Amino acid sequence: MTQRMRARGFDLRQLEYFCAVARTGSFTRAAEDLGIAQPSLSEQIAKLEQGLGAALFERLNRRVELTPLGEAILSKAQALLEDAAALPEHFERAREGVRGGLRVGAIPTILPYYLAPLLRGFTGRFQDVDLHVREGATAELVEQVLEGMLDVAVVSLPVEGAGLVMKELFRDPLYLAVPEGHALESAGRVQLRRLSEERLLILKDGHCLRDETLAVCDRARARFAGQFEADQFLTIFELIRAGFGVSIVPEMARSLSQGCRLIQLEPKASRRVGYIRLERRYISKALEAFTGHLKEAAQTRKQH
Repeated sequence: MTQRMRARGFDLRQLEYFCAVARTGSFTRAAEDLGIAQPSLSEQIAKLEQGLGAALFERLNRRVELTPLGEAILSKAQALLEDAAALPEHFERAREGVRGGLRVGAIPTILPYYLAPLLRGFTGRFQDVDLHVREGATAELVEQVLEGMLDVAVVSLPVEGAGLVMKELFRDPLYLAVPEGHALESAGRVQLRRLSEERLLILKDGHCLRDETLAVCDRARARFAGQFEADQFLTIFELIRAGFGVSIVPEMARSLSQGCRLIQLEPKASRRVGYIRLERRYISKALEAFTGHLKEAAQTRKQH
């Protein structure tokens, strides 16, 4: 057995005894300081020396002195004891503090308009959280939450998935978006069935807002002249400004609507914005802080 392998047998108690003897220069005084019997202390020092494969002290008549090996390891032993003594405090700080990794997903019709503006405030408050953000379609994000690849996802509710916790944050009103100069631009409200000769601009399959738009049109028994599918809101708003068609858009995308008019639907319609997480997953302090941040922002939004 090598010296390194034998050294694996020592413990913190033996290092404490070793440092006490080195400090006092006496086995007797060290035992008194530690409140133990001297034979017990001597036995543990002997086991430590046996584990290291060398003597740590020179036993003289009325005193003991460190050997060169004892001097070499004394500072390291003291540092190990200090680290061990500080461990409970470090553990409490880690348990109470908000830190660690957090993986967040969001759909494209929410991330840039709602979630992104909130991230600066969150990272400013919780600087020890390692935040990762991923954009994806609803079905993709649901699968990643279920598989544990994401801790939480901000989506339009409801979604399908056994074992998910779904929490609504707020309702995002839907509007009819028309170009400036449109016959309805000055209307306070509009019924979709009045738009039978219009081209409807919608997002491509895979976007939950597409399904919500078509559901609103079905409930209103609206019949459009045709449909045009786009990948993103930017394209839809550009086409509206060009007079190519109309669309149904959420209120949070209002920042893109320059050159368009947003008209309230009659009856009113909205989408449910919220988050999903895995029910059986441990709720870390970072996740708790993030969902709390979302709830605070949602409450502020409702008040305005």
